[in-house]
Amino acid sequence: MFAQATIKLIGPVDHLRLVWQTGETVLGSVAFEEDSEATRYNVLLALQEMVTNVLRHGYQRDHSKPVEVAFEVTGDQLCVELRDQGPEFDPIAFERCGSGSAADGAAGFPAEAGGFGIMIARTVMDDVSYERRGDWNCLRMTKCVRVTAHT
Repeated sequence: MFAQATIKLIGPVDHLRLVWQTGETVLGSVAFEEDSEATRYNVLLALQEMVTNVLRHGYQRDHSKPVEVAFEVTGDQLCVELRDQGPEFDPIAFERCGSGSAADGAAGFPAEAGGFGIMIARTVMDDVSYERRGDWNCLRMTKCVRVTAHT
């Protein structure tokens, strides 16, 4: 199976609803290795958290700046890439720096308020990576899909 969809959002639109609906449509026919329905929900939740972070922290709620989300499903993997033009910010490095110790509360949870979206993404996705490409932050999240054995 191969599927690809990209959504580009600018302006006073409901970014979260549109990203969720697009993701739901793309993921609707993807069979994940584990419970497909729960995995779809978790992938969408991780993406929603990351889009929320862009809008709230990167763009300071300024919806006039672009948010791009690209979904790509190949035979064995789902890739979701979130792109924004906010200040350079590596959420992977933040998560490692922001994770608390047992003294701060539950082990592995962020020490300060916030950071849970990054933790959710790292927990539910198989791989999360970041790179800065020119003026764009690019967060890439991947999840393995079920591979059908050929006989």
